[in-house]
Amino acid sequence: MSKRKKIRETSGSPRNNGSQTLKILEYEITTDPIQDGHYKKLPNHIKDKIDGLYYTVQKKPDPKAITDLEDLIKKNPKIPMLYNYLSVAYARSGNQEKYKRIIEKNYQLNPDYLFARLNYAELCIQQGDHKKIAEIFNHKFDLKLLYPKRKKFHISEVANFMALIGIYFFKLGKIEIAENYYKVLAEIADDYPMTQKLRKQLYPGFLRRIFRNMIEKR
Repeated sequence: MSKRKKIRETSGSPRNNGSQTLKILEYEITTDPIQDGHYKKLPNHIKDKIDGLYYTVQKKPDPKAITDLEDLIKKNPKIPMLYNYLSVAYARSGNQEKYKRIIEKNYQLNPDYLFARLNYAELCIQQGDHKKIAEIFNHKFDLKLLYPKRKKFHISEVANFMALIGIYFFKLGKIEIAENYYKVLAEIADDYPMTQKLRKQLYPGFLRRIFRNMIEKR
């Protein structure tokens, strides 16, 4: 299933402390899988194994799942999603050191891959180094400017990107801009964890509940 949505995002750079330019950019948001080019070329049995590992790492994975992912990465180093799965597996198994190391490695190897950027940016925020965020995204704060050749994005890409950028602007004290991101997310991806994380930042406690009721009554 796909749907079109006019996304109101913030472009421009905060580094000069100038005013931010709001642009209306349109692209397609889909719930259908968007497959990486290298992934498409894999044999079906390898794809099936990767897909199975995706579901495995969503819960606390056993050591075999981690070993399988490490083996797959050795044989298929150009599949950036494998690094994502491995970082999640390490996080859920409690190995924070390797979780961070894999996120950093994926960003180093695949700096243009959106989820490599997102995971590394989230790690920077967790470590209190939110000033790196603008550099990670080349000072472009909407998906269409960041990936001008793409006309379609998965809903998970939109939700995670916009929420993270919203959190970034919140950390900078640019609350109104962060709220603009949240207002869009409340309509298209209200149940995503990153959307909820941004909402908690913006509207703690009863303020959050009041705002949510206002959105639902529209």
